[in-house]
Amino acid sequence: MIMKILWLTARSFTDLCSTTQQALIHGLLNDGFEVQLINGDEHVPVEEEGFVHTTLSRSSRRGFQASSLASNMVQWLEKNQLDSSKTIAVVEWRVARRIAPTLNRLGIRWMLMDRSPPADAGLLGWLQWRSWRKAWSIAREQDVLGFVVSPAHKRFVDLEIGHKKTSILPAGVDLNLFKPMKKHEALTMVYHGRLDRHRGIMAAVMLAHKAHQGGVEINLKLIGEGDATTDLHSIASEVDYIEVKDKMEQAKVAQEIAACHIGILPMPKRTAWVLASPLKRSEYLASGLCVFGVDHEGHRLEHEMPWFVLAAQEDFHEVGLEYLKNFTTHDNVQSLEVRAFAEQHCGWDKAITNLKDGIHRTMADS
Repeated sequence: MIMKILWLTARSFTDLCSTTQQALIHGLLNDGFEVQLINGDEHVPVEEEGFVHTTLSRSSRRGFQASSLASNMVQWLEKNQLDSSKTIAVVEWRVARRIAPTLNRLGIRWMLMDRSPPADAGLLGWLQWRSWRKAWSIAREQDVLGFVVSPAHKRFVDLEIGHKKTSILPAGVDLNLFKPMKKHEALTMVYHGRLDRHRGIMAAVMLAHKAHQGGVEINLKLIGEGDATTDLHSIASEVDYIEVKDKMEQAKVAQEIAACHIGILPMPKRTAWVLASPLKRSEYLASGLCVFGVDHEGHRLEHEMPWFVLAAQEDFHEVGLEYLKNFTTHDNVQSLEVRAFAEQHCGWDKAITNLKDGIHRTMADS
């Protein structure tokens, strides 16, 4: 019997975090599952046998996008007659609160997907945390399996919600896409992802400034978009060592990263990032980059490595400046060592295996 996986999410396949969804879905398709993705994208770049994409409308207003999409998902589920004996739903926490009652009424088994707790600040973040807690509370009450990204994330869910039925799907990387290439002649740091102030992006800019003031010739490349984009472009227009590039497709991101020397992890010690398994960390490593960042559990590797340096948040600039002064740009051996580590530890195999095991457990429990 071929099982159909309904993948219900408010996440877009066009953002820089879509790699996770694509990798996990691809792994399911390779194992013989049928997958139907339901989200708000008009089109997704996946054309594989067994894959179907359904697009539903949603509000364009921030704070209402997930809830409006979830309401339309409920209508879609009620309208379409699905064979509950052959269907399991993977439900992202943003839409779970509205969708779970309908899935239960239709007899469709489901699992909760949490790739990241809320990262937004202010009122929007507060509203998202309410939805997050409600989604996990429903999972606990109904003894539904939930997927998390790290051991810290697993402990947090247990502590906050009391739900222990969780499985870890660590972030991986496409090792065929992200790989070492010829580096820039000048020492270059890179960051890609959301260019938001609360993600510590300005700390990376200040590090570049301090390095130049200290006599270190270094460039900083920033890729993405966010609430700091306008200010970053303004800063970049005044100096020649900072470059800001708009959000781009993954293949282009991989090329941009591979030409750099150091990947930056500036995200501060806040809940969302302490619990994380950051995609960019794996992508930096697969590209043969050394890494410098803020020290907290979300950034750390299980193994201490000389090419992976983290500093306490209050010492980020002092330690970073010393690190940059002593950096050797043409150490190809070190780059190959980083790549070898990524090949051994940063693929998607573990996450895909744990996801498939979770599906089989859910099938067996019903």
